[in-house]
Amino acid sequence: MMEEKTNKNKALKMAVGIIVALAMLVGLYFGVRAIIKASEKPEQPSEPSQGSEPVNPTDKPVNPTDSRSQSDPTGETQPLSPEDLEIEASKTKKVYTEEDVSTDDPRLDEIVASCAGRTINSRDAQVFFAMQYYGFMNDYGDWAMYFGLDASQPLSDQLSTVSDISWEQYFLMSGISDFHQYAALAAKAASEGYQMLEGEKEQLSQVRDGLKDRFAAYGYDSADAYVQSNFGVSVRYEDYVRYLELYFYAMSYQNHLYQEMSFTEDDLNTFYEENPSIFAGIGKDQTNINVRHILIQPETAEGASEAEATAAKEAARAKAEELLNTYRQNPTEDNFAQLAKENSTDPGSADNGGLYEEVYPGQMVESFNDWCFDPARQPGDTDIVETDYGFHIMYFVSKSDTLHWKSVAEDELHQDRMIDVLDELNLEYPITWAYENLVLCPLPKQ
Repeated sequence: MMEEKTNKNKALKMAVGIIVALAMLVGLYFGVRAIIKASEKPEQPSEPSQGSEPVNPTDKPVNPTDSRSQSDPTGETQPLSPEDLEIEASKTKKVYTEEDVSTDDPRLDEIVASCAGRTINSRDAQVFFAMQYYGFMNDYGDWAMYFGLDASQPLSDQLSTVSDISWEQYFLMSGISDFHQYAALAAKAASEGYQMLEGEKEQLSQVRDGLKDRFAAYGYDSADAYVQSNFGVSVRYEDYVRYLELYFYAMSYQNHLYQEMSFTEDDLNTFYEENPSIFAGIGKDQTNINVRHILIQPETAEGASEAEATAAKEAARAKAEELLNTYRQNPTEDNFAQLAKENSTDPGSADNGGLYEEVYPGQMVESFNDWCFDPARQPGDTDIVETDYGFHIMYFVSKSDTLHWKSVAEDELHQDRMIDVLDELNLEYPITWAYENLVLCPLPKQ
């Protein structure tokens, strides 16, 4: 599946309010992705990630010093930050995962954290912990060893990139941080009488009820067994539903806050002028574009010889040329869209007639991007472009009215402001921990 190329920090993106993101992750793990498919943005051709430079997924600087004290230049000890306090709290136990935990272990029901009148026990914490781990592996699995994480070994035996805590402690701490954020958002939303949108309520209902209704289709005897196959023996269906309800409500409100933010022309211009590194290579006259394409991929079997791979590539090229000639017999956009629906192997655009809208410079792989943003490009232009994915029959639709630099500035300002809002909420609704009560069970092998 193709993914959009981005050089933005993924960890930051996860923190700033697109409600679909984790819902997609939920669907991925539980076979209900079709339920939320309609809310996804189309996926886009991108460069293979193997050659890119990895970013630090923790979005935190590596701190080789002991975080239990901080000193200013005068030598005076400073109060620990909330983050440092939480790092220290996560060190309460060296190992949290116990192999012999059972579903009815009474320790699982002891409270381990509370915020704004909401509490979680070890069952709940297991879900938050697992979501952090799976999310990390989903985003950075190819680079896990680069960060010193060997998924085949106990997480408690491996130091993370944050302070001197293990990967087990890191994912646990990050999960508890998510609970804090969600609980604070939910408390603020409730204080304002905020209600989820009807579409969001329906989406939650479909994920929640669909999971309960379909466990047998995946070979499980109960919804509990299905959930445990993903999260471990400590988590029951009701525990996962509790997580879903908090998540959907909190993210709905966060998305509401995000949408309410607005910025003036002066705000955007000031941000552009003050952040030249962000806008390197992005001129103020660069607009987004709209384009259609038909992807024809070489059909090669696993283990194919070099000769077979070459033959498959030439066959794909010939098919692309044939389709382009077919289009030219009736050179209309509608005809191109129909050919895309019938022939394109790009799952992100085929159903939409090969259409990608508001494509910005640098978003697509190099040869695809260069063709789209050729200064001479005109509506109706066609050609065949080769990428690592195969052969793309291109159709240039139009330039957009959207100035790319403004989109970038608005996105960055939204993220900066949202981070400030979340920090304020976390201070308004503090969290208390009882890490000493926490017990994790082994994560199932995925």
